[in-house]
Amino acid sequence: MSQHLLLALLLLAPPSRAESFKSWAARASREEREKDDKAAFQSYSNALSTWKPTDGKPARAKILCARGALRDRGGDEAGALEDYGECLAVEKKNAKIFDRRGQLRLKSGKTALAIDDFYKATAVDIGFGWAYAHRAQAYELQGDREFAGEDYRRACGLGVKAACPKAQELAPARKGRKKKGAAAAPAEGPAAPPADAGPDAPSEAAPAAEAAAPPAPRKRYVPAYNPRFSDCLHALQACGDSGAAFGDCVGKTPACEQKAVKGCCPGECLQAYRKALNSGASEAEAYRDIFIPEASCAAPPKPDDD
Repeated sequence: MSQHLLLALLLLAPPSRAESFKSWAARASREEREKDDKAAFQSYSNALSTWKPTDGKPARAKILCARGALRDRGGDEAGALEDYGECLAVEKKNAKIFDRRGQLRLKSGKTALAIDDFYKATAVDIGFGWAYAHRAQAYELQGDREFAGEDYRRACGLGVKAACPKAQELAPARKGRKKKGAAAAPAEGPAAPPADAGPDAPSEAAPAAEAAAPPAPRKRYVPAYNPRFSDCLHALQACGDSGAAFGDCVGKTPACEQKAVKGCCPGECLQAYRKALNSGASEAEAYRDIFIPEASCAAPPKPDDD
């Protein structure tokens, strides 16, 4: 073979075969910094086509996430979802990509899957305020105002100012606590003498005060904890807000029928949650469907007659 023919063959060789995965990845990163998204997209694609197992799965996942972000910005939502999915199958600690995929799923009407992604984002990064705000939007779309309000308040507390008006709007109303306190206050003092009583009329205040002064020690009966479903819901929500997966939170919650402690949940609800998971529901979807204030499984157990 002549030198001229060899040179011609080398010049005609496809550039994607002339460079390695690492060099294509570096080129794509540089092109993206230079705002040349079209060239960066092609270089990321070339990097993926030249990837070998020896380059490592995490490196490939990083490129998939980067190309997915380019597709996302360019309006290719289906392509972005595909790249994000492959990336997150390996890179399970990327809270921002979980949040971004959740937004795309929410936009396409897949609300339950979106909520699942937002939960995964907050589990990875408990201080990720925007993930709470986006999850609140998803809950609000489903009509779950209580969950939405809690997430808006959490997002607002984490510095997402756009969530603060919604947090106030969906704040739970406090029903008549002050009124009850005000009505009960006069009953604690001694009874006043009648208005038309003369100066010589006997006063009942002094004997009453005298009788009440040395109260006889009395043994106070403290009843056992009466399970309340609201305590169950608050305990599960607090567990979820701490970053734990709801499957773990529900799994370690005692059944009130076996252990009546604050934060326990009805055994029927715990069983319904496990059945939902076995039927293919996601953790977030099963939680949202079962652990709601009006849940049918939350009927309090009947106390013993004795």
